[in-house]
Amino acid sequence: MSEYNEEIDGTNMICPYCKHEYQPEAESYSEDEEAETCDGCGKKYYARQDFCVDHWSRPDCELNGEKHQWEERNLNNGETRDFCAECGEIRPLTA
Repeated sequence: MSEYNEEIDGTNMICPYCKHEYQPEAESYSEDEEAETCDGCGKKYYARQDFCVDHWSRPDCELNGEKHQWEERNLNNGETRDFCAECGEIRPLTA
């Protein structure tokens, strides 16, 4: 059994031999596997990046031609804000 393992990290590229780390430049990102040479130990290894895409959505009353249902709520820091009970929109408390 080999003493070397695949290395996976969300921020840095890690050499599987000596554990030298560096952060790849954004313009060098590639999902294709490419041979790299470690600046730490000089050994070659295969490297690639995997890309994740997060999708998010949020409701908005006004976007649908409806009125917000504002409710006054106190925050933990002592501030008071208006929150829409339907879509969760937040605004500073109006006088």
